[in-house]
Amino acid sequence: MSVSTRERISHVVRRLSMGAHPDLVAALESPDAAIARALDLSAAAPVLPSMVPPSSYDEQQPIDIVPTIAWWLGQMQTSPRLIEERLVWFWHDHFATSLAKVRVPYLLHQQHATVRALATGSFADLLHAMAKDPAMLGYLDGVTNQVENVNENFGRECLELFTMGIGGGYTQDDVVAASRACSGWVVNVPGRRFSARLTELGAGPWGSIFIPFRHDDGEKELLGQRGAFDLDGALDVILEHPSTARYVAGKLYRELVGLEADDQTAKRLGDDFARDWSIMGLVESTVAEPAFTSNAAVRSKVRTPVEKLVGIAHAGALPGEGSTAAVDLRVVAGRSRAGDQVVGVGEALRTIGFIPFVPPNVSGFPEGTLLLGPHQLVHTFDLLQVLPTAPAVGPGGVEDVDALMARFGVFDITKSTRRVLERERDPGRQFTLAAMSPEFAVT
Repeated sequence: MSVSTRERISHVVRRLSMGAHPDLVAALESPDAAIARALDLSAAAPVLPSMVPPSSYDEQQPIDIVPTIAWWLGQMQTSPRLIEERLVWFWHDHFATSLAKVRVPYLLHQQHATVRALATGSFADLLHAMAKDPAMLGYLDGVTNQVENVNENFGRECLELFTMGIGGGYTQDDVVAASRACSGWVVNVPGRRFSARLTELGAGPWGSIFIPFRHDDGEKELLGQRGAFDLDGALDVILEHPSTARYVAGKLYRELVGLEADDQTAKRLGDDFARDWSIMGLVESTVAEPAFTSNAAVRSKVRTPVEKLVGIAHAGALPGEGSTAAVDLRVVAGRSRAGDQVVGVGEALRTIGFIPFVPPNVSGFPEGTLLLGPHQLVHTFDLLQVLPTAPAVGPGGVEDVDALMARFGVFDITKSTRRVLERERDPGRQFTLAAMSPEFAVT
């Protein structure tokens, strides 16, 4: 496939952000310039709006997470820190935690704050923080994990999904050892039994705390090492295993490049990564790989519904407004407290099964061909509700098919797509056809 320079520049921006950013793409002169701009973190980091902690488990409803989702989608659309938004999404999916089980939006809001603070820092720090995160402790039953009553959920998923990966060299005995090491952590739920005592011990409302008498402090054998490991000690052992760095490096490579890293590449990137666990160091090494801007990498991934939503918002902004256009992503909404009314694109994301903070399982959100079913593609139409009206074609708007597709960050289009768009004269329908085009379905 022949790839134009403009398409390759757009490819870089798409992979290192969560949207199309058409005005930025138009201003960049080369893929190298696009990489430098996308990795630039010099702008001030956004401040996540606070959420008032509930006074009890029953006080909040799932709808209370909507403002956090809307704010996050807005950051995907407008933040100048492009790679940060890509990494926040990546780690959100990697350490998947669902409101459907946790039931407390405040805990997911706080987990998002943790992920955002550490997304571009140290993977070791992020792993340790997520292992003690109250939402994660609830989601993977860490709060029930105690001596002589070991719950293996977190230990298993930590090895299988968060660190070493399937086939990474761990055994069932290692799962048990890791689970024993992680025992003893609980969450201070206001209004529940022992909450006052946990507060006296130093746990704030909804905070996690280690309770020594609930911990299995016996000797364990984990990945060939022996010791009376606690949670932090076990995670350090797991981090020392070469499979961890290679697995995480390979997964991030697949996220950014869109292709599978061969064994040699994964080992090389992983070995460098394990020296200091710098996430941005791994990103820089990955985008320096020739494969990142290769023809094979361009449009090798299926665009997720969240990326489509942000891309549609970008496309709907008039040229010159770019990433700061006043497209109101707050129309993302859920079910109201007063009844079952559902409005906005929130219902579309729910129907597709792609609402942030509600992954279908601990493996995270679906990807690849799982996003290309008739159900998922049909409901892309519903994502167009993010725009108050379709943009006009002509004076004050986009002028032709190429200009229209450029608003979606797409430059190399097939003859059939061009023919379909040129035949449609209605601006709204033409915009909808562009949003449903095969070229926009992939990234």
